[in-house]
Amino acid sequence: MSHKLWNYLRENVEVVDTNGNVYRGYVYDFVDEVDNEEDDEININLINRKQGEPTEITLYDSEIKSIKILK
Repeated sequence: MSHKLWNYLRENVEVVDTNGNVYRGYVYDFVDEVDNEEDDEININLINRKQGEPTEITLYDSEIKSIKILK
């Protein structure tokens, strides 16, 4: 399933992955599957994270259950 991840570049988003984990943050990069040789991918600077947790995450389209822009 394609989420058309390029539409979320430079947006604040909430992403739910296929394991049910919820991430909120700013999408600062998008890599197309043609350049990536795997799957479309987005890189997110995470917000509202706990001390010691990662500051960013990379998710492939196939790992994303849902994604929405935060207003």
